[in-house]
Amino acid sequence: MTTSNETTDRKLTRSDLYKLGIRSIAMQSGFSFERMQAPGFTMSMMPTFEKLYGDSKEDMVEFMTYNMEFMNTEMHMGTFLMGLILSMEEKHEDRKLIAGIRNGLFGPLAGLGDAIFWFTLLPISAAICCSLAQNGSPLGPILYMLIWGFSAISRIWFAELGYNLGSKFIDKISENTKYVTEAAGILGTMVVGGLIPSYVSLAFSEELVFGIGGTTVQSVFDGVLPNILPLALVFFIYWLFKKKVNVIAIILGIIAFGILMSFLGWM
Repeated sequence: MTTSNETTDRKLTRSDLYKLGIRSIAMQSGFSFERMQAPGFTMSMMPTFEKLYGDSKEDMVEFMTYNMEFMNTEMHMGTFLMGLILSMEEKHEDRKLIAGIRNGLFGPLAGLGDAIFWFTLLPISAAICCSLAQNGSPLGPILYMLIWGFSAISRIWFAELGYNLGSKFIDKISENTKYVTEAAGILGTMVVGGLIPSYVSLAFSEELVFGIGGTTVQSVFDGVLPNILPLALVFFIYWLFKKKVNVIAIILGIIAFGILMSFLGWM
């Protein structure tokens, strides 16, 4: 529950949060292999952000810049994170802090959302509804569609939950902003690092061996550090980004490298 003073300080109404939740249903429609869900994530929040900051181009640029960074989370948790971000924006919190919290939370929230919805609710409901359908009951597909519909609409509640939690969250961290910013930045870096083996696949062929014992080249690298090749590739691409190399050139270079390694039979 919020107090009357907190309510009067707010610019966003329940209707605004409902609209945010509805827009977030289409979050996956704005998908990029470079930034994953970031375009749809940012697009969903923009009308609500404009209500907070009006026509301020400088604020919009800063808002879009940190929200267009890599983002990949479970959709309901993404809506929750939108509410949290907008609540902090409404309080005019430091955007470095907001970006750190965003980048630090989307990974853990993805695991939580997947466990609740995609590994529990939907599989169990699918099993029950399939059983009904196998017995000839029309209730099976109807019930499953209703569950899916409720799951989508429930994002309205997650937007409101994130927004309401954001106000309380801000009050608790305002005295320790510096430490929270550093911690969130470290957590965000750890999350991105942990995602590297999942999203980047780079390994030498098992047929590429050397020496009398037939030691594979890949086992040598794994002996130094597991997944060292994907890590090295990510750091190399990051270095290219820092050098302002065109993204299209980097993508074409990766494709050409993959074709060459495949042709040589090395990877």
